[in-house]
Amino acid sequence: MDQADLGERISRLSRLGRQRNFALGRFRKSLDQLARREDRQEILRQLLTDWTGLPHSAREAQERWSEIERIFAALKDALGAPVSLQTALLHHFHSRMGLLQEPRLLSERDLAVLRVNAITDPLTGLYNRRFLLEHLGREISRAERTHGIVSVLLSDLKDFKGINDHFGHPVGDTVLVRTARIIREMLRVVDAGCRWGGDEFVVVLPNTDMFSAFAVAERIRRKVSASALPGRPGFSLGMHYGIATYPADGRTANFLLKVADVRLYQCREQSGFARDRRRHPRFFPSHMNLRLYPSGNGGAWTAAVLDVGYGGVAFKGKSVEKLSERWNAEISQPEDPERHAVRLRVSSSSALSGGGMRIGCSYS
Repeated sequence: MDQADLGERISRLSRLGRQRNFALGRFRKSLDQLARREDRQEILRQLLTDWTGLPHSAREAQERWSEIERIFAALKDALGAPVSLQTALLHHFHSRMGLLQEPRLLSERDLAVLRVNAITDPLTGLYNRRFLLEHLGREISRAERTHGIVSVLLSDLKDFKGINDHFGHPVGDTVLVRTARIIREMLRVVDAGCRWGGDEFVVVLPNTDMFSAFAVAERIRRKVSASALPGRPGFSLGMHYGIATYPADGRTANFLLKVADVRLYQCREQSGFARDRRRHPRFFPSHMNLRLYPSGNGGAWTAAVLDVGYGGVAFKGKSVEKLSERWNAEISQPEDPERHAVRLRVSSSSALSGGGMRIGCSYS
């Protein structure tokens, strides 16, 4: 018998020992079939080490196993009900001998599986809500210490309920899995993609300002929109999103997620923006300013930003007459250490009800 086959059979015995309805007779028979007399102690040593995490010599393993068999039989007679091997191991090594400081009878491999299952969504494989809140809190704390920034992208799928109602939940699940794969492919190693619930996804982007986060969101949206439903080539998907950035939009995980949710709602309201030739959704961040540097038209001046998006920015001004075709500007927010340099071009203008002009610009 080669080592690989021997290892697999020992693993099978180890799994047998973890069953709730452990049968000592069946285990003895399987052990006898596997072990020659001179190998028996070594196999028991490996099994007890795997079950308890304690080191054993081959001789100690044989002696302790004999005692565990006696305890198992006594517990079964006393309780008059099925008893697991884990109960006998715990009683012997923890209660009687005091060798287990923490009574844990799982292997490191099993613990690793449990840890992964505790923080991941079983359908998509992305991180779950529990991990998201803990991870986002850690990233905010790190950004606070280093005077950095963190952006949060909250997104959902357009008309996902209609997909479930029309094509069925199995198709809907396939859509979620494909969307999760797209999100995972678009992220850096330091980013974290999470499933918030239903068709909502959250991405945590460390060291990423709002405008870079817009670029990430647009890349994901375009990729999702280009993918067709399985078996429905004529039916495409859509995506809405909202973005919030620490520290300009908030200083806690819950508050950032609320701001991102508000902007996601704004994006849903603009879900027909293709009809008015707007390619990108616009959002309304508070207290954002634009410092303009028009060339050849006097000194620099500051204007209040009315809305912003991946496709451009709009600010409040008096007129567009003094603005050249292309000019430099800097966008800033209170408490945000970054100043975002952009080059702008006027694309539209309209009168505001309270006076002044809404001047829309695209990034050139």
